[in-house]
Amino acid sequence: MEFSMQRQNPTFDTDSIRINIKDITELKHWAKKFGVSRNEIKSAVGAVGDSLTAVKQYLSPVHEA
Repeated sequence: MEFSMQRQNPTFDTDSIRINIKDITELKHWAKKFGVSRNEIKSAVGAVGDSLTAVKQYLSPVHEA
């Protein structure tokens, strides 16, 4: 009997990704990624929670000028 084993990479949607504003390295990463200041990331998380999807939606008007 022969078994085919396929390695599957887990897929994560952005709702499951959380932004940890207490981790300075992570905070710098997301600030750079979104082109905003670290304080703007903190404000976004304070306003909508730490879900990456929510933060991305909150910050999107910043990029639509």
